[in-house]
Amino acid sequence: MACWQPSLFFDPATVDSRPLVACSACLLGESVRYDGGHREHALLQSTLAQLQLQAICPEVGIGLGVPRQTLKVIDGDFDQRVVQVESPHTDVTDALLDYADSYTRRIGPFWPLTAYIFKARSPSCGIGSTPVNPGEPHERRGDGLFAQRFRTWAPWLSLYEEEDLQTEDACLELIFLSFICRDIIWNSRQASVKAKALHWANRLDIQALSDCGDVESLWLAVKQDWQQRQQEERRDTIQSFRIA
Repeated sequence: MACWQPSLFFDPATVDSRPLVACSACLLGESVRYDGGHREHALLQSTLAQLQLQAICPEVGIGLGVPRQTLKVIDGDFDQRVVQVESPHTDVTDALLDYADSYTRRIGPFWPLTAYIFKARSPSCGIGSTPVNPGEPHERRGDGLFAQRFRTWAPWLSLYEEEDLQTEDACLELIFLSFICRDIIWNSRQASVKAKALHWANRLDIQALSDCGDVESLWLAVKQDWQQRQQEERRDTIQSFRIA
């Protein structure tokens, strides 16, 4: 049985395979927002051409129309809920959670995603920027419900909002990390995790990598090392990935 699902993802048997990055569909120019519009992020489209961008809109995915009533995140008795602003009795919480679970199950055990770009402040997709209890005295910021559930499935994955990617350097860093993540995921099928850890420890001169016990820990160690490098060193490395 194939380890990667061809109905969803590219065939990584070729070295030319582009890393797969999920992205909120509205950021890629798809008219899926509540008002029938989009929030196309031109820099993403142009700078991230080396990646395979998979457009996802959880709200459309659960069957909500375009246009549709706006949603909001509120505190329930025991957990957070997502309801319609004008019709608070219409609760789509369970549908969003089921959609997140279904999406991650369809990805399969050989995780091909290398990053996810979410729409900021969305009740389904925000990462730390979504208003919770909007307009109330106890309003605060939190995660959109789909993004929150997704994070529990893959706490090690690189998660971004479009506002994190306002510069070319930020986009190029995402590209660099996505290529590393792709190589770790793909090659870990063909060699022991220990062997892959030693390979990356040698390539990136990270002693701690040799002690990693699984792919997720390996990837976290790579990211941690990368993030600790001096900004000037990172900029020099990123330039080699600049799109010609």
